[in-house]
Amino acid sequence: MVNYYKLLRDDNAISMLFNVGKFDLSQSTFNNFVQVLSLDCFDNPTTRYLDILRKNLGNNAGGLKNFDERTLIKMLSNYLLLHGDDKYVEVDYLIISEFLQNISSSLINQIEQENEDEIEHRHTLHIEQGTLTNLEALHTSSFIQGCISLLINENLDQRKIALIILSKLINLFPTLKNKVCMLISITPNCYSWFFRTIKQDAIFKHFTTTGQDYIEKEQFTNKSFWSVVYLFQETYSYWLIVSNDLESFADDKLTINQVVEFLEFSKTLCLTLIFNRTDSKLLKNISILLLNQLYLKNLRLKFLDQEFWSPKKLTFNIDPLIRIIAEEEEKDDDESENEEIINHKISFDSYSKVEVLKKLPFFIEFKDRVRIFQALIELDRSEIFNENNFFFMDDFQNKLIGKIRRFNLLQDAFEAFGKTGSKFKNRLQVEFYNEYGPEVGIDGGGITKEFLTSVVNEGFKPGDLFKETSENQLYPDAKIYEKLFLKIDADKQQENLQYLRFLGMIVGKCLYENVLINVSFAPFFLNKWCNENLKNSINDLNYLDSELFKNLIKLTQMSSKEIDQLDLNFSLSEKIDKQIYNFELIPNGHNQQVTSMNILNYIHQLSNFKLNQCLKIQSNYFLQGLFTIISKNWLKMFDANELQMLISGNEENNVNIMDWQNNVEYGGYLENDLTVQLFWNCVEEMSMDEKFKLIKFVTSVNRAPLLGFGALNPKFGIRNGGRDISRLPTASTCVNLLKLPDYQNKEILREKLLYAINTEAGFDLS
Repeated sequence: MVNYYKLLRDDNAISMLFNVGKFDLSQSTFNNFVQVLSLDCFDNPTTRYLDILRKNLGNNAGGLKNFDERTLIKMLSNYLLLHGDDKYVEVDYLIISEFLQNISSSLINQIEQENEDEIEHRHTLHIEQGTLTNLEALHTSSFIQGCISLLINENLDQRKIALIILSKLINLFPTLKNKVCMLISITPNCYSWFFRTIKQDAIFKHFTTTGQDYIEKEQFTNKSFWSVVYLFQETYSYWLIVSNDLESFADDKLTINQVVEFLEFSKTLCLTLIFNRTDSKLLKNISILLLNQLYLKNLRLKFLDQEFWSPKKLTFNIDPLIRIIAEEEEKDDDESENEEIINHKISFDSYSKVEVLKKLPFFIEFKDRVRIFQALIELDRSEIFNENNFFFMDDFQNKLIGKIRRFNLLQDAFEAFGKTGSKFKNRLQVEFYNEYGPEVGIDGGGITKEFLTSVVNEGFKPGDLFKETSENQLYPDAKIYEKLFLKIDADKQQENLQYLRFLGMIVGKCLYENVLINVSFAPFFLNKWCNENLKNSINDLNYLDSELFKNLIKLTQMSSKEIDQLDLNFSLSEKIDKQIYNFELIPNGHNQQVTSMNILNYIHQLSNFKLNQCLKIQSNYFLQGLFTIISKNWLKMFDANELQMLISGNEENNVNIMDWQNNVEYGGYLENDLTVQLFWNCVEEMSMDEKFKLIKFVTSVNRAPLLGFGALNPKFGIRNGGRDISRLPTASTCVNLLKLPDYQNKEILREKLLYAINTEAGFDLS
């Protein structure tokens, strides 16, 4: 029997073993070689050893499946060490594929910490640096391009080898994943090859022509087909991140028709993976991610009808979904134990529908999701009420009391409620003070609304906390991060972060109390609300800085010489308090020149700096406050556009007059009184813009409530304003009340009403 540990100290013994291997290709010799490969007995590339290993391992590579992952990793590392810079031939790719297909873990340095964003839901192995250095040969451009050449040729055996290698390399080193995807992405017509290969398979036809929303999982037995699908989705997902919308349907990528065809397949695939118990976690995760990416791209480019996302037959009963989500919210910290308990209580079908709601919410009607959202708030409110009753706390004890000076509104609000945490969900008792002292008023909900909208008006002004895009959409000021990074006025920036947290609580309270506010947030900021781990990309930069976006797009159209003449590097200069500071886009970025080969990475890194890195800490503080009031899981049901509607009301360019009339509370009037009838006649004759102005005049928001006027809180009210027809209509926005004089004349009523809403004369918060 060979003493393998002796080989560590005996080069002659190693040489003897390899000499035997020249002529003996038996299983026992193969076993000897793989045992030696697992030891630390090689220092340099050795072509003679490599040639012998190619013969032995190439003939017996199937036997590698009997070894554990750590041993396989060591063997592969030594094989690559012996290979050195020698040209990779077909047998090398075969041997490497056999190693890799038996390794499912991701590898990281022993001294590195796992990055949760990069290695989520994967098993990881900590490997010593020498082994990792050898394995990095698998991520060289020459090796990957060799794999790509094997992938797109007509030899099915070579294609299978390449699929195994490339699919495994995607996950082997999470930090190098993008390089693999990038090299595939820049291969001319590679995506067209992927699509043709996928489309010509019978499985694709079955998925796209079935009359069902999902099919049985037996379709996943064809491993070769699903390997192609997986690899395509990983690389296309990367392409969508680094490319811009203007090149979405470029000739050498996928045409718009091909994208739509693939989306038909993808919808069925994602629902099939959700509604069947499957071990294909990697395929499931990337399929859902890519479908969401294409959904968001469609929101920007609008190449699909909204009906495209409607399921064929699948229905969603709202009440069971609400119950399941509410139960999940009550889970303890022990996720696995509670998940098992919940799964016993509900059917797999119901649980799958909840997963659709969480991960692919656009399959469910927006208004149904709004109803779920509001029902969850009511359940939460009831739970708080029951808890308070359990501890014999009356309504007065539950209230949070705040004394607010109107001339110091934001600071007083922050001092009164900024540290209340989740108790901010309780009823508020706000007492306003003006220059003469306390204002008289009993809060029936109106003063709370006035307080919230007043804080919003003060806190969301463009200034030290928020900046505005050219479209008047708000986002956190990047200077907060930059000054913290540079340690400039750090105490003030920490205070700004606390105010951002409080303003997140305010927005959460508005959502909790169904109070609409007239604030528009930038889509790239709202993206963080529905997925705090989402990374904005180049396409979102257009919302932040359209000029910078256009200039970056121009870079992609320049020649290598033109790019070189710009003398760009991977750093950025920013002006702060009249001083110029440099920020690195990547480590040592000022020494990394921008070239035609790395221009896409430069654009990606610059966009990442502007949209993610510069806004991360501010967004995190804001979201901490928001999620104190509103569960982050509830907001994941919506995209950025839908969140804006939750905040500010219906975006649709119409108003349902019948719904409006049926949900009015009258004071001093009956609904058949002459002035009331004339009022509604005038409203029906108004332009859409005038109707929105009237709604804003009374409610402070220029949009109708999402679920109709019946959901407005307090109800839209019309009170008799007296018989003095010289007076204008006035409004108390804190209680959504229109004070309408008893004009009893249509022309006078129209003239006075239009004047009031166009000038906001008579706008009254009292």
